[in-house]
Amino acid sequence: MSDAGQPAEAIVLHEEGLRAQRGGDAAEAERCFREAFEQGRAVAALDLAGLLLSRGDKAGAEEWCRRAAELGVPGGNLNLGVLLRDRGAVDEAKRCYERAWELESDDKAASNLGAIYDDDGKGDLVAAAEWYGRAADHGNAIAAYNLGFVWQDRGEPGKRMEAWRRAADLKHPGAAAAIAGVHLEQRNVNEGVVWLRRAVLEAGDKRSARRLSDIYANAGRDRMARFWGEFPDGPTFYSPEFQAFASEGAAAAIQQQDAFIDAFTMDYVEWDPEAATMTLDGRTLRGLTVLGSFSNLSQTWLWTWDNPSWDQDLPALANLRTIREFGERHQIPELIAGHLDFSRFNRPAEGAFTMALSAAPLIGAKGVSFVTVNDGKGKLVLASDDPGLPDAEFDRPAVPRLLMRAAEVWPNEQRRVVRGFMEHHGFEIGESSAVIVVESGDGHRITVHCPPERAKEHPEVNAVLSRDGARIVANTAACVQGRRLDGESPYRLAVFFDLDDRIIRISSGVETAPGG
Repeated sequence: MSDAGQPAEAIVLHEEGLRAQRGGDAAEAERCFREAFEQGRAVAALDLAGLLLSRGDKAGAEEWCRRAAELGVPGGNLNLGVLLRDRGAVDEAKRCYERAWELESDDKAASNLGAIYDDDGKGDLVAAAEWYGRAADHGNAIAAYNLGFVWQDRGEPGKRMEAWRRAADLKHPGAAAAIAGVHLEQRNVNEGVVWLRRAVLEAGDKRSARRLSDIYANAGRDRMARFWGEFPDGPTFYSPEFQAFASEGAAAAIQQQDAFIDAFTMDYVEWDPEAATMTLDGRTLRGLTVLGSFSNLSQTWLWTWDNPSWDQDLPALANLRTIREFGERHQIPELIAGHLDFSRFNRPAEGAFTMALSAAPLIGAKGVSFVTVNDGKGKLVLASDDPGLPDAEFDRPAVPRLLMRAAEVWPNEQRRVVRGFMEHHGFEIGESSAVIVVESGDGHRITVHCPPERAKEHPEVNAVLSRDGARIVANTAACVQGRRLDGESPYRLAVFFDLDDRIIRISSGVETAPGG
């Protein structure tokens, strides 16, 4: 209700009552609320009702809710309806909910009416669907979810799924899991997995995480099974999807961040989220994006799109949807879930910052700054795509060192690191397979030309190695090689890998013309 026309003394008393309530002084809060109401502050009646209810005085709470409803206080009819239904006065509760809907279009009142008519599937399901539908149309996730069960009880499976999809989009914690359950019952495992992942990432549903883990384990995808089994309590490593994405861009991201660091001292950073700018060394950079924050206390990361403390309409948050949409398209958990627990990583802060650095290029960022906040309790991660920032250029002498730095970050994805770097810099890329000679215990030898990746896991190699006394007696390393026009002279780069896909040698140089 508007404060216009209400006595200033009543408004002050009401605010004093709210402060007293927050401070735990219930007696003082009650006194202030009563006096504020007597002096014309109608909304104080509803706060007084809540106070009385908190100490078990349901009759007193109902009396003051009724006064609030009679005076047209928003929420008065809704709260009175809740109290009436709790004591069994269902018909009067329905009338209160209907008034709340008529006067305020209160979606909670409509949802509560739906629940009364629904009566756990035993009531008037036509009326229940009507009221749940009205509430869902106003964004009520609970109503949309319950509407799905009404359609199920009415034998309408298509409408059931439609209602649950709407509930999932409205972030109901059980909707995605319910949809997944239907798909899995119908043996549509792939679609079931999609919805189980949503249930985990959007609602933190532990049961869905366990089901996901079991599905991947039964499919022989042990690393995926372990990741999803750990996820609710904090994984110990990145998802395979994120590792594949981040490793491909790792060398280029490191190179770009180095160029950014070389340009500034980073001693003092100011930022303005409304203007989408940050200032480093006295230079103001445009195109600010506040990526997220890391808590040193809980060892967790929070993407700013999921942080209720930030106004989501701020210009400095506009680009974040690009990161999340990319994550959703490619099913990368770390770029979908708003809150991520890194507490079980070996280096939690480093794990979070590596994730942020990997995501920054998706919005064209040319540098990332880490700012200490909350008296050292956390860090805010800022990115800028200011066109005036330096672009990292191809630097031939630095290539081997750069590739090894990126390979150290992603030791299990070193081939992706190399390919991603070559693609980023426009190389023509070729790959040669490994050649392995395996000798069995009786001296019999076979030579296997393996696919470039995971050579040791080749079935023919495994078949021989599984025998007693078998061993690898010789092998030729697999190689990723690239050629790039660098000025007038083509530049060649060749990276050799051992049987575990680890870099063992890097060869690079400029092609020379025959006879040159």
